[in-house]
Amino acid sequence: AEPTVREAARKAERWYARFATLLGHEFTSRKPLVLYTNHPDFQQTTLSDEPLSEGTRGFAEPVRDRLVMPLTGVGAEDDHILGHEVAHLFQFDIAERSPGPVGMQGLPLWFVEGMAEYVSLGSDDPTTAMWLRAALAANALPTIDQLTTDPRLFPYRYGHAFWAYVGGRWGDMAVEALFRTALRVGVRGAIERSLLEPVADFEADWHARSEEAYGGLLAER
Repeated sequence: AEPTVREAARKAERWYARFATLLGHEFTSRKPLVLYTNHPDFQQTTLSDEPLSEGTRGFAEPVRDRLVMPLTGVGAEDDHILGHEVAHLFQFDIAERSPGPVGMQGLPLWFVEGMAEYVSLGSDDPTTAMWLRAALAANALPTIDQLTTDPRLFPYRYGHAFWAYVGGRWGDMAVEALFRTALRVGVRGAIERSLLEPVADFEADWHARSEEAYGGLLAER
């Protein structure tokens, strides 16, 4: 229905305004927004080169520069999906207009998806907290290299935790600098150049802060 479409467009424009300020970047052309009324119709879309699973809630295309998603009927969930995918459109546009030797194709999935989750959710998310508590209980908080190489580590939640730590310690102004630098020198190089900290020290403090945040909860159980 037209009111629903107009509401989605309004939310998308609101996300655009937020990210344009956060990332210091403006689009030079409009990005199409394709909406489906339900998930079954979305799964049958011809706009994706690959079959969509039931867990796929939306996607942004780097080549055609368009955002495709179903409407769930839950306003907060639709808003989050919109924000997440608009963030990807910003990533694609920044990478295309500021090309580097690494580029989007060279960045690990956890880094890219984690950033989209952080800027669309903020620092606190109960699902991310659950994953971190489970990792602490198993004494298995991942390193940067493990996140990049181990497919068993869920990229969205650990990536979100990484970016939430960055934002909490260096502020949101570090998001743009870290992402743009990573396009040129990769994630490890970006941590050392943008945040001015050795990767080993970064990991140690990230893990220590996670233990401070969730260790007490584990001790009470």
